[in-house]
Parts: sequence; C-alpha cells; structure tokens
Amino acid sequence: MRKKAALAAAFCVFAFGMVGCQKPATNVNTNEATTAAVEESTTAAPQETEETSQETTEAAKEEETTASEPDYPTLPLPEYHYNGPEDWAKYADGVSHFLVENSFGDVAPDLTICVPIVLKADDSDPKDVKLWGEFYVEGFNLVKTSLLNVNGGSFGGVVHLDTTKGDPIVTDFDFLQDGAGFEASLDELFGKEGLKDAYLEASNERDKYLAEALANYINTNGLYITQYQEYGWAPVPVLNAPPTKDEDQIVDYEGSYDYTAKYDMREICSYETGESDMFCNVDSKEWNEFLIVVYKAESKDIDSAITELRAGLADENVDLERTEDVTFKDMEGCTVLMTKGPYKEGDAVYVAYFVPRGDDLLVIKISSAYSEDEKIQMSTDAIIEDFLGNMELK
Repeated sequence: MRKKAALAAAFCVFAFGMVGCQKPATNVNTNEATTAAVEESTTAAPQETEETSQETTEAAKEEETTASEPDYPTLPLPEYHYNGPEDWAKYADGVSHFLVENSFGDVAPDLTICVPIVLKADDSDPKDVKLWGEFYVEGFNLVKTSLLNVNGGSFGGVVHLDTTKGDPIVTDFDFLQDGAGFEASLDELFGKEGLKDAYLEASNERDKYLAEALANYINTNGLYITQYQEYGWAPVPVLNAPPTKDEDQIVDYEGSYDYTAKYDMREICSYETGESDMFCNVDSKEWNEFLIVVYKAESKDIDSAITELRAGLADENVDLERTEDVTFKDMEGCTVLMTKGPYKEGDAVYVAYFVPRGDDLLVIKISSAYSEDEKIQMSTDAIIEDFLGNMELK
C-alpha cells in the first residue's frame, strides 16, 4: 500500500602467430599477408554495408512510427452539425443548432451535440415546417481520446421552423410535458398523428442513435476519438474507431479544492456539482458500488463538520468510530470517522477524512456497499486505495 501506516489502519476495510627466417618463407608470408588483407578488406565491406543498412532500417522504422502516431484531438473541437442522409436532415440541423445554443447557458462543455429522432416531417408550408420527434442534447468534455458526458437532456414534441430566410430557424417548440401531464401531451402531439407507439419505441433506442451521431461527427471531422462514457457506465467504443490505448484510459483530474487525482475511467467516473467533486464506481460485477465525495466543510470546527457530514448520510445515527491525529498524505492532525464493524453483506460502510488546510477543512467522504465475497471486496478496496494513493494535495 502506498499510504502511511496511520492511513492504512484507518482504511482497513478498503482492503487488505611464427614462421622461420628463410627467404622463401618470407615470400610465402608476404603472399599470405596480402591474401589475408584482401580477405579482410572483402569481409569488412559487407559488415559496413550491413551496419549502414541497419541504421537505415532503424531510421525508417522511427519515421514510420512517428508517421503512424495519431494526431490527438485538441480544443476547440469542431462545431457540431447534423448531416444525416434523411430528407429532413437540414431541418434537424436547424433544431440542433437552436438546442445546442440554448441548453446549457454560458458554461458550456467542450462539445455539445443534438441527437434528432424525427418520426415525421411536414414541409408543405416553408414558413411553418414541422418536425415530430425527440431531440437529445448531450454535453461532453474531452479527455485524451475520450468524450466524457457531463450533462444532457431530452426535448420531445413538435418543432416549428421558418425556412424562407436561408437556414431553417426555429420559431416555436410544442414540448411534451413532464410528470402528470406527460400522457395527455403525448396523445395531443403524437397520438393524433398515429405516432404515439413510434415515439415510445424510438425513445428506447436512444443509445443506438447517440452512438451513430457521435461516430458520424467524429468520422466527418477526422478526429482521433476512440470512445465515450456516460456517468456511472463503462466507456463505449466509437463505431469503427481503433481501440483505446491503456494509457489513454487514465484521467489526470484537477480537483476543485486544490488537489489532483488520477484514476482509470474503466473503474471510476467523476462529476462536479459546484459544491463537491464526486467519483463513483463504473457499473461492474467485479466490484461493489462506492462513492467518493470531496468537498470543503462549511466550518473548520471538526464537530460542526461531522454534524454536516452525518446530515448527508442515509442513516444519520450510524455508529461511527472517531480517530484523532491521523496522518493523511503527509498532512498531520487529521481526523477519521469510520463505520464500526463487523460488517455483513450489503452493509453501508463509511470512511471520512477531515484534513485541516489553513483556514479550511477538506473532507473526503467514502461510502461503499460491503461484500462477503472476498474477491469482490478486495477489488473494491484496491480501486479506492489507488485513488487515495494517487491524490496530491497542493
């Protein structure tokens, strides 16, 4: 383990040549020497040629390796456009532009795309072209050769566009309602057109349409992007893209609270709420569910910080053992809270580190589901330990 003994103890649950002088002889030796010299010269030439050939081959290999290295994508990424083969593609691109520009405010991710699922198009009136369908807006940040989903939403309904002034312009959008009003609005907007069942079926195909839209965007722009990932789920390879290199699976994370972290996106994914940095497990049968939350306590007073932490637990009264003067990442004087054992299958286990830093108190809260399956529990422990071991406090 890479942590100090004090840290390991507090986190125990998350692991474990002469010839004669006669004249004739001299003449013979001269001939032999001449012959030997010729042989040596003859032998040396191929050796030099071989060395030169080897150098040339190595240089060629180096040039080939350099030429074969892909160009990693950089920011800013090309603007997204929907350019499908459908008759309504130009209209859908107009809707995409509208939704992309108006969905996430001023703080936009590295790439925002719109995935249109159009069930019907009516362009009989150029001033009021109508599209019935669902439009998924998804935001991604670029990490090496991966797109990590950071936000998104769906907009179902009927879109109205004016196509008489150049590019299609959205003039109105009759949205499906959420909650109790959903069924009535679905009947009103899609039922009357005989599209209700088609809409519900298309909504269940969202992942397929997203994969196609991303592959189209990446291929059209010639980008070396190999996979994408949605929060909580394993990375998905981009259609027809090369496999992602192991080193490109590692995220070098810049935390919101003067720290850095490093993790494998095949095991962990992250999300920022504005009030905390969250790291959760990627869904897998090989390890348990877990969540690591990093935030700054509202008060530097340890008792107040503990009360604040308890308020965010599923069971505020859970029995937590408190240990003082623990060292965490060379930071002395830390406090640790940990759920008292023994544990049984499915128990929620909490470990929290309170790390004083100047006028602030950094809190690292870890929660996980305990497993009596030793292999699963050890896998969970290893992932969390690696994450903590790779954390660097500034």
